[in-house]
Amino acid sequence: MSARSRQGGLMALLSARIRGRLARGEEGYVAVTVAIMLTVLLGFCAFAVDVGNWYFTGQRAQRAADAAALAGVPFLPNDPTSAFAFAQSQATKNDFSNGGANTVTPSIDGRPTRLRVTINTTVTNQFGWLMGVPTTTVSRTAVADYAGPVPMGSPCNEYGQDPDAGSNKSANCNNTAAFWANVGSKNATKGSGDAFQNGVCAAGNDGCVSGVNADYDPNGYVYLVNITAPVTNLQIEAFDPAQVVVGDHCDAGNLSAAKNLGANAPPGITDASTRYAPNDGPWCTGDAIINGGNGLVKTQFTVYSPGANTWDPLSWPVACNKQFLPFNGDLSKALDKRQPNGTVFNYNGVADNFRRWVNLCSIPGTVPAGTYAVQVKTNGLGADGEGGHNRFGLRAYGSGSSDKDNISVAGFNKMAMYGNTPNGRTKFFLARVPSGAHGQLFNVRLFDIGDGAVSGSTIQVLPPSETGGTFPGCVGTGPSIGTGNLTDCTISVDSSYNGKWEKISVPIPQTYSCTDSSPTGCWVRLEFYYGSGSTPNDTTSWTANIEGDPVRLVQ
Repeated sequence: MSARSRQGGLMALLSARIRGRLARGEEGYVAVTVAIMLTVLLGFCAFAVDVGNWYFTGQRAQRAADAAALAGVPFLPNDPTSAFAFAQSQATKNDFSNGGANTVTPSIDGRPTRLRVTINTTVTNQFGWLMGVPTTTVSRTAVADYAGPVPMGSPCNEYGQDPDAGSNKSANCNNTAAFWANVGSKNATKGSGDAFQNGVCAAGNDGCVSGVNADYDPNGYVYLVNITAPVTNLQIEAFDPAQVVVGDHCDAGNLSAAKNLGANAPPGITDASTRYAPNDGPWCTGDAIINGGNGLVKTQFTVYSPGANTWDPLSWPVACNKQFLPFNGDLSKALDKRQPNGTVFNYNGVADNFRRWVNLCSIPGTVPAGTYAVQVKTNGLGADGEGGHNRFGLRAYGSGSSDKDNISVAGFNKMAMYGNTPNGRTKFFLARVPSGAHGQLFNVRLFDIGDGAVSGSTIQVLPPSETGGTFPGCVGTGPSIGTGNLTDCTISVDSSYNGKWEKISVPIPQTYSCTDSSPTGCWVRLEFYYGSGSTPNDTTSWTANIEGDPVRLVQ
């Protein structure tokens, strides 16, 4: 073998060995690379398992927070304690009880009608401990807003006029208008102004079905006594709770003689000359016979203790119940203490009830924050064959010096009122529209607003006093006002409005704001101008509502 041949063989052998070693080296590199990548891949798979668990737990927590916020918010703004308790209870029903690995935190979200519920829950990681993360906290939040029933007519501890206030009238009652609450009767005519308690409906009036009032409500009227802070020895009273017929302008019942009783007036009455004065004035409630039978009706006041369903106060527990009998006769005798008992003096309790405050219910001791209800009705107390109107006032107060400032009395959903202020421009507190209502539609319905109106009479819906200005974009709808835009949210009124429902729709601007924390804040007002020379004796019925779902999630 030649030298060249031996050299070629050695080179071939060396190349084969080098290729073998390189192959064995690549196999080791791939194994190491695969091992490293597999570890990372398994880590990501483990991480994906934990992330999936976080996501699933977050979904459950969000649903629980949503349900908790919706369950608790109807108690606002009056009872945040119950709102928080119901929210936590609802979270527990959805497997997120407050304690251990979970915290359920309800709070007020800026506005008094908004409830925020935050749920934090600690999740144990299946694989995260391998990377030093044994647990993860998942947090979810929901915010619900509550429009609720719209309080109507009064931001203070009195509803209606009060010529006998003494020291029990809250400062929140400043600038409240002169009117009386009205309750009609089943056999009175709807055209007399009470759309919900007068059952007889004549042709030409809105809401008549074969002579029957389709708007009639056998439950009467409900007023809410809202207590925002604990008070002591709560007293709920009515002014002139019985129907004592004096006529719309207090020109009946021989009041001209009753005012001269002086020392012969009922016990405790030292101002007979003003209290019993005839004709229009601050003491004139205007109880009247409308039609049907003798026009005399019993009136029942039922007080309900706080209950759970804010939309159905009549489902709450009954605390007190009182009935008051009517009277139509010579008041100079019924109020004269010289008359022997059992004959004329104090007949049907006239002297005890006429033009004075009368107790409806006393709640002794410390009374916590909450809402009581007062139902007023005349039907179902007899044969319902009489037709009359009873006008009255309501108030509530406690024995503490500041208790009256922590109480308000307002109409619930609807109300009827009687006004007999002549030549007047009067602003009523119509309804409370909280700041959270911005962007929604506020609707006002008014029935039979033409009595006593003369040329130039107007009605205007005004923003809360702290907001000022006027509402833009109002629309009127009704048989008398037609359908169209209303300049400055104002309508002109005349006798064509008698027996008719008229509607004013008010778009609440996105920029709307008001003072939710103030007892008199956020109250939209209604200004009546009866016109020069008018002598109104106007019974009207009102409703007010904010369109849309009263309970809604906003976050």
